[in-house]
Amino acid sequence: MPHDPATLSAGAVALSTSAITAALVFRLRRLGILDEQGEREIYEHALLMLEEGQGDDDSGVFDAARELIEEQLRASRQA
Repeated sequence: MPHDPATLSAGAVALSTSAITAALVFRLRRLGILDEQGEREIYEHALLMLEEGQGDDDSGVFDAARELIEEQLRASRQA
């Protein structure tokens, strides 16, 4: 099955952005610049930004993104 270029591009952007963001948060925590509360605030603000930007989208993309961020919040609370 051939890969759809638009889907491949969108997926690549999403994966690279999330990897870079996660690496940045990890590095800031490791350097002591960001504490646990600060990390939670980043994820909470990201959720707020998604909710504000969702509009009438019913594609499921925003819901999936929210679930991933909420998973990070749960993980940071358990750490």
